[in-house]
Amino acid sequence: MSAQPSQPSPAAAQRLDLQSYDGQHTVFVSALLAAVVACGVPLAQGLITGWPAGRLIAYSLLALVYVALTQIHLLPLRVAQRLCAHTSIYLTVMGLLGFVLQSISGDPFVQPIVFTIPFVHAAIAYDARRTAVVGGVYLLLLVLGLWASGPEGAAQILFPLASYGALLVFMYSFTRMAMAQAAARERADGLAADLARQRDYLQRLVGITAALTQDLELQPVLEQVAAAGQTLARAGQARVWLRDEGPDGGSDGLRLAAAVPALVQGTPAPAYPPSDVEATGGNGTTLVLPLRAKGAPIGQLELHDPVGAHFGQADAALLRPFADAAAIAIENARLYEQARLSATLAERNRLARELHDTIAQGLTATAMQIEAAQRGFERDPVRTQARLHRAHQLARETLDDVRRSVWTLASPLEDGQALPEVLDDLVHRFQERTAIEARYSHTGAAPKLEAAAATHAQRIVQEALQNVEKHARAAAVAVASQTRADELHISVRDNGVGFEPASVRDQEGAGGGFGLTSLRERARLVGGRVEIESAPGAGTSISVRIPLVKV
Repeated sequence: MSAQPSQPSPAAAQRLDLQSYDGQHTVFVSALLAAVVACGVPLAQGLITGWPAGRLIAYSLLALVYVALTQIHLLPLRVAQRLCAHTSIYLTVMGLLGFVLQSISGDPFVQPIVFTIPFVHAAIAYDARRTAVVGGVYLLLLVLGLWASGPEGAAQILFPLASYGALLVFMYSFTRMAMAQAAARERADGLAADLARQRDYLQRLVGITAALTQDLELQPVLEQVAAAGQTLARAGQARVWLRDEGPDGGSDGLRLAAAVPALVQGTPAPAYPPSDVEATGGNGTTLVLPLRAKGAPIGQLELHDPVGAHFGQADAALLRPFADAAAIAIENARLYEQARLSATLAERNRLARELHDTIAQGLTATAMQIEAAQRGFERDPVRTQARLHRAHQLARETLDDVRRSVWTLASPLEDGQALPEVLDDLVHRFQERTAIEARYSHTGAAPKLEAAAATHAQRIVQEALQNVEKHARAAAVAVASQTRADELHISVRDNGVGFEPASVRDQEGAGGGFGLTSLRERARLVGGRVEIESAPGAGTSISVRIPLVKV
């Protein structure tokens, strides 16, 4: 592909022949009409004045040949094709035919038109000096033709010479002006076509960029980048290379991350990409675009066309905005993948801590109480009964902890608009399980949230309610959600014992606390924020704000 139009040089534009001249159809039609008039009028005069049969036949045959040569582009004969290929021979033949026709007819008024038709051809094909030479030769042939037709006075020869000389000058100026207009129109058409291509490219670039930002999964984004690059560049193949410091990295730490068309199964992947715009002769041309995010190289986009389309610096400049947008989309997907992994690890650590701090410790204490009861069953039955009662309490508490842990592992949401129903069910089950009075209300339309954002909102409310159950010693809790213009507002308020937020932050920094860091991290992953208000004896209020999907 080529991003810049090819424009002929001024010298080349002045040496166009009739086959490539933009107005060739008009030229040939005009030539046909002029030839019919130039040869038809003298022939009619000859019939009226009684030319001899030989003169009529000779003139008619030569006139037919002349008219046919004015339409030489339509003649399938090999001789005609050779005349088209050699402008000087064509002009010579037409000039000699004009001289013979002028000699036979002797008409000083209409017959000289036969010299003007090939002169237009000369004006198109030659520069001004060579055209002037052709015009001078044709005027000389005109004078010789008039003189050969019979004894003429000087006045009878000078009049057609002067008039047709002036006509040739006018025709040359008019032809050059028409050629300049045709060239300007061709350049304007080329610029319009380039603007249309660039507009189409920009429209496709906007659509592709929007599509890239909608997906946060890394591998689908990489495949979309390769497919979009192939489409924009009209390339046969596209490959995305990412910088990788691991053992699988190739040259310069790059590894093949995606390819379109996909590599055939069993085909080994290339070890490294080309380094620059690289012509590979009969194997085609390869264009390599760097992928940079925040100024740092993260990979390369390789575009390859096996049919031999020659990519150049203009193509690289045209595709660079796409490469920049693709790099941002790739880096965004990588960051999302890292954040999701971080959230997964945090969730795993939280579950591990909870299992260790509650279930495992509870089961250990229960086992110790049972073992002590077994040892003292016969020696001290009263104390043994107390230990069995304590073991029973520990088992019930551990069972509650297990249920609470399972409760926090509810399946993720697939539809963000279903969040109010999920929260309502969550609060209802919380009340049934804990006997704490719990209420839920929602105001506004169903929130337009992505599935991941809705799931994080669900988890935030779960963890907030779990904190109420474990730490607040509250008699009631109220959960409310409200859909606003551009965000979802969720609040969890209890009437428990409250706490000092500063002291909780210190405990979280030391590895303890109530899990408020997890709430903030979940909100941050979906572009939201958490605000916590509490004081000893005044209960706790947790507010969450999550941005909605922009339609």
